Amino acid sequence: MRPLADLDPAALRGCVAVLTDIDDTLTTEGAITPDALQALADLRDAGLPVIAVTGRPVGWSVPFALAWPLRAIVAENGAAALI
Repeated sequence: MRPLADLDPAALRGCVAVLTDIDDTLTTEGAITPDALQALADLRDAGLPVIAVTGRPVGWSVPFALAWPLRAIVAENGAAALI
């Protein structure tokens, strides 16, 4: 895996959204880190929506949907979406 900063900007021109896992991707030891939260805000401010995807239940996902700068969360292995 390589950092996104290593990509040629031309490779990202067709990108319309970022989809990401939550557990141990956005979070570390169960909490979002300040740098991950800032990255989400930076993506939002750049006009690139971020959609988090998790196998966790909807109820577990609601606080993140309300507090983090996300466009949506897909929960329960794709069975529900919080938009």
